[in-house]
Amino acid sequence: MNSSNKRVKPDYFLGVAEKALGRWKQLEADPELAGPWHQLFSQVQSPRHVLSELLQNADDAGAQHVKVRVEGDNFIFEHDGKDFSQSEFESLCRFGYSNKRNLHTIGFRGIGFKSTFSLGDQVDVISPSLAVRFEKSRFTLPRWLNGAPHLRTKTVVRVKMADPRRLKELQKNIDEWLVSPASLLFFKNVLSINLIGHQISREYSRKGPSKNSAWYKLSGKETREVLLVTSEPVAFPEDAIAEIKKERNADDLNLPPCQIELVLGLDSSASIYVVLPTGVKPKLPFSINGPFLQDPARFGIKDPAVSPTNRWLLNRAGKLAATVLEDWLHNRSLTISETAEAYQLLPPPPPVGSGTSENVSLEVYESFKINTLDRHVV
Repeated sequence: MNSSNKRVKPDYFLGVAEKALGRWKQLEADPELAGPWHQLFSQVQSPRHVLSELLQNADDAGAQHVKVRVEGDNFIFEHDGKDFSQSEFESLCRFGYSNKRNLHTIGFRGIGFKSTFSLGDQVDVISPSLAVRFEKSRFTLPRWLNGAPHLRTKTVVRVKMADPRRLKELQKNIDEWLVSPASLLFFKNVLSINLIGHQISREYSRKGPSKNSAWYKLSGKETREVLLVTSEPVAFPEDAIAEIKKERNADDLNLPPCQIELVLGLDSSASIYVVLPTGVKPKLPFSINGPFLQDPARFGIKDPAVSPTNRWLLNRAGKLAATVLEDWLHNRSLTISETAEAYQLLPPPPPVGSGTSENVSLEVYESFKINTLDRHVV
């Protein structure tokens, strides 16, 4: 490489690296302090989460197009979003802390990025301004990569996979995205993803039957048309704000009014989404996306019986479904058969049980029922 083409380290790089090294020296000198760090680090190690975590980061970076490929034993993820800022790079070099202070950002460059180490012991990050390598032994310490290629418009994450079994687990997550690319509906920016030669995408199809609704084409292994309904933004109530601040251990959270979304037509099994699908599958005809508070494993959500935030969001979902049903039925531009499709929104009586999925179903059903009492919708 010519010296004129040699990469120049950002001014902030040395200070960030020295601070990260100082933390490691402190940890390695105090096993009691290092123990919880390593335990939490091991808990985010799952090859099946890598793709989803990196996609969230790409969406936060404003990327519209993402490409995922495997070359030999290297997993390569690239996107066309903006480059890292200093604060975002600092977040990569921390653990158990995120620079995100806004509930509506979904990426976790501080924690989620660390899931990449479940594929291998060495992770490279190359962008227009950065060329760094992280090693699993000191997973927050960046090492500058001399001779890395210059990238003008994209960011690349490269992981050398430790063994073929990691690829098999990663492939399961890729297959899940190909079967159900629903999360694309909730991304703010990402429109298409090339997954090892398979394309998934979302595309606006036509106007929906009610206010703030639209039909979209979701393409993966098959193409289906789904209805996406977005609520008006509403401010969080005080009890929800208190719960969220406690959950995130931060008093400086930016909590602007939030929206929720309903999706009709995804498949026969409704899900609760926090952008990505959770394991909560209520007995409802539509899926719900919103800033629900999740359980520590980020697989489910906190039970609405104990979470005022989730209870409030689910009540809003029931009200939104009732409003959409009324608007749909009174839309005079639709044919009789198109109008009749509105009744797909009717939630069935909730199942008996005390689990999270049953409690979610009950909250939405009761809210829907209350909000249809004085309306001629059934």
